[in-house]
Amino acid sequence: MPLNAPVKPSVDCAAKVKGSGSFAVAVNGFALFAVLLFDFQSGGHGEMGSFYHDNMLWILLFTGWGLATGVGLLRAWRWARISTLIFSGLLAALGILAVVAFLRAPGSDLSGWQFLLSKAFVTLFFLSPTAVGIWLLRLFTRKEVEAYFQAAR
Repeated sequence: MPLNAPVKPSVDCAAKVKGSGSFAVAVNGFALFAVLLFDFQSGGHGEMGSFYHDNMLWILLFTGWGLATGVGLLRAWRWARISTLIFSGLLAALGILAVVAFLRAPGSDLSGWQFLLSKAFVTLFFLSPTAVGIWLLRLFTRKEVEAYFQAAR
């Protein structure tokens, strides 16, 4: 077999890409709906209302980016793969940053096993976006996924 032989995408590869695209559309659509609902419920008053209004632009931009990327993955557009690589890299890095920040924070009034269990639970919770980001990075850097996006042109 020659070294430069083209890699053919498998059916499993296409299903995983389309599954991650559907997941991205569902999660970002839900996030967009939830944020707009909470903004409406907050009434725009008080600390939470100010928080939502101050962060609304960023939330709408990121959910819009996620929705567009999900649609791009479903249609196998090349830019969607690159967007997913960027998004998953940011997700993994921010998850690790959250864990480091949490573990460096001062402790609470809990002691003994309660303190240890609370730290472990929150650390595992913060590592879940990191795990998703690493999984997406591994999936979208495979040769057959790259070939899938090249073939779907």
